[in-house]
Amino acid sequence: MTPKSRVLCLDDEPYVLDGLRRHLRAHYDVVTTTQPQEALELLADGGDNPIAVVVSDMRMPQMTGVEVLERARQLTPETTRILLTGDADLHSAVAAINQGNVFRFMLKPCPPEDLRTTMAAASEQNRLVRAERELLEATLKGCVDALMETLGMAQPALFSRAGRLRRLVERVCQKLGVEHAWQIEMAAQMGEIGAITLPPEAIAGLEGGTPGSPAQAEMLASLPKVADGVLARIPRLEAVREIVRHQLPTDRNPIVALHQDAPDGARLLQAVREYDALVWRGMPPDLAVATLSSRKIHDRDLLLALAEAGGLRVPSEAVREVEVDDLKIGDELANDVYSAKGMMLVSRGQVITERLLIRLRNYETTTGLQGRILIVDLLG
Repeated sequence: MTPKSRVLCLDDEPYVLDGLRRHLRAHYDVVTTTQPQEALELLADGGDNPIAVVVSDMRMPQMTGVEVLERARQLTPETTRILLTGDADLHSAVAAINQGNVFRFMLKPCPPEDLRTTMAAASEQNRLVRAERELLEATLKGCVDALMETLGMAQPALFSRAGRLRRLVERVCQKLGVEHAWQIEMAAQMGEIGAITLPPEAIAGLEGGTPGSPAQAEMLASLPKVADGVLARIPRLEAVREIVRHQLPTDRNPIVALHQDAPDGARLLQAVREYDALVWRGMPPDLAVATLSSRKIHDRDLLLALAEAGGLRVPSEAVREVEVDDLKIGDELANDVYSAKGMMLVSRGQVITERLLIRLRNYETTTGLQGRILIVDLLG
């Protein structure tokens, strides 16, 4: 069964809360409190069934209803906000709309039927906002995954890194409980799209973060700008673009922190990119984390999460040789795979998808494959 929508009611008068609960409990999971701070904590800790609607009284001892709803908008933007007050003054209404971005402004006493009608509209508004966000995430993520997979088949050496970064970002975000993690994952992938502009000799510098010349260093430093130009053509990716724009070269010297205006997602991705470059050059994962820690520019909790996320993998020597027929969707390659004529088909670090599996089987059937196929075993 679909759980009832959760409604949070805040008023410093317990009898008002009793009335709201009585009129709404048949159709909603009603949570009440007389304390503004407790209300904000309840909003922040939404759990599996986050609060869909918050109803706040206007006048309370510690904090006004406008202030509560403004904080609520910052904490949980998708929650629909309603202001309930006995003061029908224009100033309060304007402040509620401009600062708290309220959905409705109701006056006490509110007739039960009006209350139920307003709550139904507010709950539906929350559903629509969440549905739009979920559709946006799923649509954009699917498009980006398809694009990067296609580019990865065309130039496997370039785009296996994008897949590694996205998977590592995903694990770090899970460890930290990051909200809207999809934006950072997308930035990890799309931030690499500028690599298609690189000449072949600069690709190794991209992988390990060690350009071979000042000219190559300049090319690598320009990649976030190139990626931002691509992202600018896709609507509603402002947050992803902001993360990408703030990325710095992993070989920068001296090592400096991101600009103070950089979003948290940019800081997380920067740390992941630096970690990946160190590990790709052959540094053990624990030493790579220690190296990042010594730079004194990354948050401690982020580095701990990165250490745990990187530690999910068995040491690099724990690989297994398989035949093409034994490959499964989701397997991660531990070596590059070439055709019998020497063309790279898939780069190490890429995860086998249905289309990559078809590609390898087709080449094995026609021209044949060169060498062995090794996959990484993961801890269960």
